[in-house]
Amino acid sequence: MIDVILPCLNEAEALPWVLSRMPAGFRPLVVDNASTDGSARVAADHGADVVPAAARGFGAACHAGLLAATAEVVCVMDADASLDPAELPRLVAEFDRLSAGGAPALVLGRRRPSGRGAWP
Repeated sequence: MIDVILPCLNEAEALPWVLSRMPAGFRPLVVDNASTDGSARVAADHGADVVPAAARGFGAACHAGLLAATAEVVCVMDADASLDPAELPRLVAEFDRLSAGGAPALVLGRRRPSGRGAWP
């Protein structure tokens, strides 16, 4: 199992798509940062574990997610549907390749602009 931390602030509209694209073997941890649009309910209704984060901010939400994570491998991605969770296995495969032999590894994905002002 791989935990996926999804920092979330008012992402009720995006969450169904994000969570429906979560690959098998990846456990979504939606870290609700005091959303007012029902994001936590939407996340729970779509099978995610919901972690409350009382302190506001992306970093605070990531920290709360890390504290709740139990898997050896943890991914972090935005909950706003700007990234496709179906791509996570590619990222984890690179992590596995780099960490073979027991060395710790950190793998970062990055966005590339696809047009003026667009960061997919």
